[in-house]
Amino acid sequence: MGDNSNRTVPGAPRSATAPGQQESSVPADQTPEQARACAIDLSFDSESSLVWAHLTPSRAAQPVSVASLRAQLETSGFGAYHAPEATLESVVQKANNRQPGDFVVAERRDAQPEWQVSDDREAVYLTLHRAWGGRPVTRNYLLEELAQLGVPERCILAIPFEEVLSMGQAEHQIIARAIPPKNGENTRFETLIEGDRDLSPVEDDKGRVDMHQLHDFVVVDPGTPLMRRIPATQGEAGVNVLGEPLEPRPGKELPYGKDCEGTEPDARDPDILCASIKGHPVTLRQGVRVDPVLRVKNVDLSTGDIDFDGSLEVAGDVTSGFVVSATGDVIVRGMVEKAEVYAGKSLIISGGVMGEDAGQDDRGQLTLRTRLRAGDNLSAKFINLAEASAGGDLEVREYALQSQLSAGRDLLLGQPSGKGSLIGGWARAGRALVANVLGSEASVATEVIVGKPPRKRKLLGRLRQEKELCEHNWSKLNDALATLEQQGTTEAVPETKRARIRTTLESQRRRRGRLQALIERVAARQRAGADCRVHVKRQLYANVSVTIDGVRHTYHQDQGPRHLVRSGAELINRA
Repeated sequence: MGDNSNRTVPGAPRSATAPGQQESSVPADQTPEQARACAIDLSFDSESSLVWAHLTPSRAAQPVSVASLRAQLETSGFGAYHAPEATLESVVQKANNRQPGDFVVAERRDAQPEWQVSDDREAVYLTLHRAWGGRPVTRNYLLEELAQLGVPERCILAIPFEEVLSMGQAEHQIIARAIPPKNGENTRFETLIEGDRDLSPVEDDKGRVDMHQLHDFVVVDPGTPLMRRIPATQGEAGVNVLGEPLEPRPGKELPYGKDCEGTEPDARDPDILCASIKGHPVTLRQGVRVDPVLRVKNVDLSTGDIDFDGSLEVAGDVTSGFVVSATGDVIVRGMVEKAEVYAGKSLIISGGVMGEDAGQDDRGQLTLRTRLRAGDNLSAKFINLAEASAGGDLEVREYALQSQLSAGRDLLLGQPSGKGSLIGGWARAGRALVANVLGSEASVATEVIVGKPPRKRKLLGRLRQEKELCEHNWSKLNDALATLEQQGTTEAVPETKRARIRTTLESQRRRRGRLQALIERVAARQRAGADCRVHVKRQLYANVSVTIDGVRHTYHQDQGPRHLVRSGAELINRA
């Protein structure tokens, strides 16, 4: 339109004088110089959709302005047409300068859409030029345009579409979006049995524990359904904005793991895993293992030391001087008294731990006779003069006194209930230590260390030592069995003794396999980082040293609640 706005078009179409416009003419003997201005006649050409202004010099004509010309367009029925300010100014100037001719002054325009499909065919954008006296945009019009582009109706975005209709114009507005495919889900494994999270004792509001209301240690019988395998799905196809299908990625089919000992598929449904023996179920990543469970009243002279390949439940106490070791979970319903207890999985002590020191070593550290170790979580009511370590969380409800505590993840004292005091000795946590009270009014030296020590190398070394010991024991037992086999069955060497040796050999073989698998997993695993913190909810007493990720600070005065984290080379209290 800009090219035509100032161009005189001889012989341009003329219509009758526009409404409200008086006809003006110049006498034959009158020159344009004698005229005051040009009279303006407006006409519309339907073929080009242009409004023309015919300028004729006239003494009767008055000078015009852009406002008066726009009013003339409005009065003539052309007010809604596109009439740029610059075009009107040009015509006004020519009229006031008595320059005759025909000039474009306005244009009727239909609403004009411009569609853009993204290169990846994920979206359609619309730039809509508004209508100027011409055909406005309608719902059916836009839908027809989208249909011609091949856009599926389900890809059209309802809210942007309605906004464009209401406004009548748009600038690079997204109007349709591809529907992405829904990828299939990988095989899922649904546990059908109760977990072990409820094994901890339940206290009433006075801190008392009713031993008759403790949750039972989970035991299953042969044929009990343990886990359901839910096959992978194929997913749902999507569609791009041109109607082309977007194929989903099917889920990955996963079988049950190979370490599901003590289980077998259900005869009627191979996706259901059932127990094949009576024992304690241990949930794995891709299956369930059933460990045989040993139950004893107490660990004392009647049992001797216990080394069991499976899980163990002690209904009473582990008495002084005995050693208990199990590859699975260990639950002690009573007390642990100056003994050693090792659990491959979780260790839960309903009562407390009462230890004893055996003097000091070369570094001045207490040598403790009582040792507790758990591969996963460890919990007890209280711990006194004992060495306790857990691969996962270590929880003490009441207090830990002059002990040596180590947790792979969090060390929790009095959480969610209990006194929660750590007095004397030292405590180490891989991620966080949360306690109600650190230290005591007597300023007993207490050491707290939180962070990521280089445990992988130490752990691998310890696992390899345990594996070597297992192989050594297996070799000795194998030699002994070979010697007995050569002697034959006699009264001095009964068959039952050889059977016990064979059983122990098989147990050592399975233990070696598990240790080897654990060594491989630890060597390949990269441990994720996490924020380390020490949270004291009530009181931090003097003579307590706190180390977080290698930064150490000793508190020489009593402090209130603290939430300590490392910031650079110092410890700060984060509110």
